[in-house]
Amino acid sequence: MEYQPAPTPSYSAPASAPAPVPAQVSAPMPPDPRLERPVTTPFAGTDIRSIKTACEFSLGEYLTLQKRRRYDDPVSEHRLRAQQGIVMSDLQALRSEVSDLVKSTESHRWRRWLLGGLVASFIPAVRRIFRRSSKDREANDTEYAFRRSKSLIGRILDSAHGKSKFASVAFFVLAILYVFESEVSLRVARTVSKRLKRLIAKVERGDEGLGEDDMKVLKGWRWRILLW
Repeated sequence: MEYQPAPTPSYSAPASAPAPVPAQVSAPMPPDPRLERPVTTPFAGTDIRSIKTACEFSLGEYLTLQKRRRYDDPVSEHRLRAQQGIVMSDLQALRSEVSDLVKSTESHRWRRWLLGGLVASFIPAVRRIFRRSSKDREANDTEYAFRRSKSLIGRILDSAHGKSKFASVAFFVLAILYVFESEVSLRVARTVSKRLKRLIAKVERGDEGLGEDDMKVLKGWRWRILLW
């Protein structure tokens, strides 16, 4: 008995479905290079001169960012807010140092045992004695008198040893000069502290009117006296 071959089906079986291709994961977008630009960081030093320098730099950066501000750019706003916090931190640290100078000067103030009116008259008197010449334009009368009194104190201390008559006169002169120096330093420190307080308030409010006049708060003859 012969076997017949199996009939061939009239239709073809559907081809097996191809294996699903895994969806390609889109590559992450590269970060905005503006976000990678470092902002300044709050200064952690303790020297008033160094803190002042840090304030000048951070405030300058803040003014630059403020001029380039774009309200429709969240990156710009983020950097501006971050820099605002840094400026606030630096300025508050600087004002704290100046306030310490005020407290230190007040604790050694000669007015505790001298008449207030007498002490108050020393500043204009010494300024008249040490009046600067018209050719000296680098300092005003107060700074010039302060520098001259500092120099005179040093010369008196160097030459008064062993000379009883001169020493008695020198002591009186030294007393006046020390009072003058103390009073000038105190007044200057108080003025600087008030100006720093106003500047901190302007930065905290985000005033857009900040400019070179505000940078001048960190410069000038008053700082030369404080940092003497």
